[in-house]
Amino acid sequence: MATELADRYRKTGGDNDVYGIRHAKSKDGSLELTVWTRKKTGYEPFDDFATNLASFLAGEGVRLDQGYVLNVYGPDGTRLHNYDTTPENNS
Repeated sequence: MATELADRYRKTGGDNDVYGIRHAKSKDGSLELTVWTRKKTGYEPFDDFATNLASFLAGEGVRLDQGYVLNVYGPDGTRLHNYDTTPENNS
């Protein structure tokens, strides 16, 4: 469950505003990460947040070696960040 994964993330020092994390493969086989946060304006610097999240997920056994698409949503459902590390979009 997304809330359970977020609980583990926070317990390891992750951002306390994160209340949901989901990872799933998309139709094309790429990894999609979705994060729900209580922050209304997003994360600055975003790279630090993304690196911390990726490190946590790798420790949870999530394979990130082929890249991923990360979407972060605020409390009202607004998408705050879209970050794509897949090889197709970073060549």
